[in-house]
Amino acid sequence: MRRWRAVLPWAVPAIGLAALPVVAGATFAPAACAAASRTAVSTASAPARAAATHPAITIQPLVAPHQLLGTRSTSPNWSGYDVTGGPFTSVTATWKQPRVRPSAAFLTDAAFWVGIDGDSPDPVDDPSQTVEQIGTEGYSLQGRVYYDAWYEMYPGAAQFLPATKMAIHPGDVVTASVTWAAAAPATGTAPATEEGFTLKLVDHTTDTTFTHTEYTSKTSVAPARSSVEVVAEAPSLSDRSILPIADFGLATFRGCAFEDQPIGAFDWSRIDMVSWDTNAVVVATSALSPDGTAFSVTTDLKRPVTTVFGADAVWHSRPVTLRFSAADNSGGTGVAYTQYSLDGGSTWTTGGSVTLPAPSDHSADGATTVWYRSADKAGNLEQRRSCTVLIDTRRPTPVARWPVRTVRGRQTTLRYFVSDPRPGSPTATVTLRFRDARGALVQKVVLPGRRVDATLGYVFVCDLAKGSYRVVVSATDAAGNTGTAAATTDLLVR
Repeated sequence: MRRWRAVLPWAVPAIGLAALPVVAGATFAPAACAAASRTAVSTASAPARAAATHPAITIQPLVAPHQLLGTRSTSPNWSGYDVTGGPFTSVTATWKQPRVRPSAAFLTDAAFWVGIDGDSPDPVDDPSQTVEQIGTEGYSLQGRVYYDAWYEMYPGAAQFLPATKMAIHPGDVVTASVTWAAAAPATGTAPATEEGFTLKLVDHTTDTTFTHTEYTSKTSVAPARSSVEVVAEAPSLSDRSILPIADFGLATFRGCAFEDQPIGAFDWSRIDMVSWDTNAVVVATSALSPDGTAFSVTTDLKRPVTTVFGADAVWHSRPVTLRFSAADNSGGTGVAYTQYSLDGGSTWTTGGSVTLPAPSDHSADGATTVWYRSADKAGNLEQRRSCTVLIDTRRPTPVARWPVRTVRGRQTTLRYFVSDPRPGSPTATVTLRFRDARGALVQKVVLPGRRVDATLGYVFVCDLAKGSYRVVVSATDAAGNTGTAAATTDLLVR
């Protein structure tokens, strides 16, 4: 499997599809080198019992990038990390086999592997090149999904392991490694050994191990050992056409080591898989974890969307609770977390709700902007959005100090004023109650949405009987705070 042109042979399982199109019967191009004399030894443990004990694998979680080394690059069929220069002797990584989603396309594929010599010229063009790789894959064929394990060792084609040797299932935690050993002359206590590679795959979930060792003879092509890789790949057919990448959501490689050192210790290349015709990213690669041993690759490139409940344009005199509900795209990796910020985005708090207080000391009065966003498990972070919460706990004060004299049947203006400290609601509902000399209520007028902190007038045609009246002015602001006390003024009708 080469960078730029993958050559992973792909085998259709025995599913009774005897008349499949050319893809099913295709001859896949091996990563071949010149013929070499070698000795091959393969071993596989028996399938595990159901009660197998799995090892604890603890790796630091992924966080924002801050590495100083490395460069970014793209490939039409690779996503992951590699290092060139060599010579290299070992590579290892652990991952959980992701669940591949069925596809409407005839065939989609995703291979996950570690290897040596993958980032070098294609052996079809240059037979002197070598390759040593091992991993797993998941593919969708005519809407059905299959998984398997495989390895590739020059000059042969990739070999797929039957389920009797190692069955791969979504969710299985596997560790893969490729290790080179130099030739050693015979000693008094040990026979001579040849240069060789050990390719190993351990399924911790099923407690199954597969090991393949090959020794190159003195007349074989010497392995280049020029690069090391941990990669998710869209394999190719024998005509070098790249298969569509299977939708696997998210895969995280942990415990990654080149030469028994973390990837972060090298001048690495971080590779995103891009479409060959549009150059758009189709599989994104994350930054390395702080310790340089872990990263993720994902086919989920869409951001989640957050909806907020409890937000409105209404002023409130009591605490307001906002609730956030986030949804990922169909077939996405799922929402990882939701955050909100009360300081313009300087700091963020993770949570599904937040309550804006309305303390009696009025310290929270005014408009508070709440920013919010969500991220999915693939690391896609929603662009921040905002809503505003309006709090007003101060009571308005009505003022009516302008007595009025009028003639019955004439247009009359009754002036009033509502004081309401800022910040706070800009309007109030004003109620005017007209009482006669005996104190009886003879008329009531409700004026909604009146501006506060402004002298206003109620204009009306006075149809009251001749006499003296007391006008009582009260107010309730838009947040529901009632006035501290009513104000009164006199009205004389002649």
